[in-house]
Parts: sequence; C-alpha cells; structure tokens
Amino acid sequence: MQDYVKPLFQKGRVLKKESLEALRDFPQELARLGLEGWSDGVLFGFDMVYENEAVTVSKGAIWHQGQIVQTKEETIPFRAYEQPVTVCLRLYPELSTEDFCVRKLEFRLKNGEPSSNELELGRFRLSKGARLRKDYLDLRDCRTAFNTLDITQVPYAGQGGVTVSPVMLRVFARMVLENRKALDMDVQFALLCLGHPYVFRECLLWYVCRRLGEPLKELTHSEIYERLLRIAGAGESGRKRRGQKDGPAVF
Repeated sequence: MQDYVKPLFQKGRVLKKESLEALRDFPQELARLGLEGWSDGVLFGFDMVYENEAVTVSKGAIWHQGQIVQTKEETIPFRAYEQPVTVCLRLYPELSTEDFCVRKLEFRLKNGEPSSNELELGRFRLSKGARLRKDYLDLRDCRTAFNTLDITQVPYAGQGGVTVSPVMLRVFARMVLENRKALDMDVQFALLCLGHPYVFRECLLWYVCRRLGEPLKELTHSEIYERLLRIAGAGESGRKRRGQKDGPAVF
C-alpha cells in the first residue's frame, strides 16, 4: 500500500520543507520515467535565424546523462562567410554549490566536427547577404552547397539510440504521400513520420534496410539520409526553382 501525495500550498498554511521537496522532485522523476533508456540528444527547439551578421539560436532542451538540460536564446556574432560552419552546444561538467547544481553551456560556431562534449545543432555555408533557408522543398533541399541550414546530422534523443531530425522525416513523408505511385510500405512509414514527433532508431533502421533489401545494420546519419533520398526519389527541382548555386553538397 502506498500514498500519492500532492502539495496544496493553500493560503494561511505554513510552507513545509516536504512540500518544496515534492515540488522539486516531481518534474525530474516524471522526465526520468518517460525518457528512461533514451539516448542523449536534442529534444526540442534550437531553431536558427541569421540577420545583422549574427546567428540567433532559439531556446531548446536536450536529454543529457539522465537529465533534461534547457538553454536560453542566444545570439552569436558571425562573419565566417563562404566557409562550412557547424553549430554546436558544448556542455561542461556539472558543478555543485550549496544551493544549486550548475552546468555551463556554450553555443559555438566552428569549422569541423563536434567534439565528444559537444552536440551538433546544424550546419551551413553562408554567402554574405544571403538568407539562411529552412523552408525545404524536398529531401535533397535539406542539404545544399550554400545558404541552407543542414539538419541531417543533428542527433535527436530517442529510445534505443539517437535518431534523425523529425523535420527531415516530415519532408520525406510529404514527398512520399505526394507520389501516387508510392509503395504501401512507404506510405505507411510516411504516415508514421507525420503522426509521431520522433521515429525511434530501430524503426527507422528496419524500414530503410528492408525497403532497400539490405540486412539490418547500423547506419550513420548520412547513410540514413542517402537511403531516404533514394527511396523518395528526390530530384533537382527544389534547388533549381530557388536559383541557388549549383554544386555538390558540402557535408
């Protein structure tokens, strides 16, 4: 037999330590219960906008070492035009004071891959005066040579391992559903992508491997993206309609 206790905080009552402890522990325990077994990665947020020689990263949340870590919006000066840039969130070790656990967080714009204590949030190569695009016309449009926020490498938290961006999967799903000749298997997976905020890694790997007649195996984010591109049959139309610089994908 056990009791479920909820603090009331009613007017005229003495504030008790037990009430504050219950208030403190409830959201942490609920998050651990719901996300138990999930890999570290992005949960929500981290949209990006470029204007006035600065990149603004919106607030977001990640799952990291059994905790939800939230970030505030931050604006970072940017002048590294015509260069490949990776936006990373660096997490420093947690420190404890008498009253708080503190973890320093740092947004970084770097040329190269994220290190072991960094989480990638996106990539781009920006021309001076251009707009950082996020309105993807098709799956190939998610990874162009210039002026597009590439989210194909972002590790999202998921059960059983990191998964890929839900935004990218929704682009894939729309392409499949617009194709009247799409296979039933593709349509079913596309509806799954539209109906769920995350598609877990095991489901994603089983789909692309079975769809392409391959044995089930681990795949990198790039390999998953390339296979989804083959399945969706993305053409060059999105880039041509935009009038972007042609050329191979940078990342």
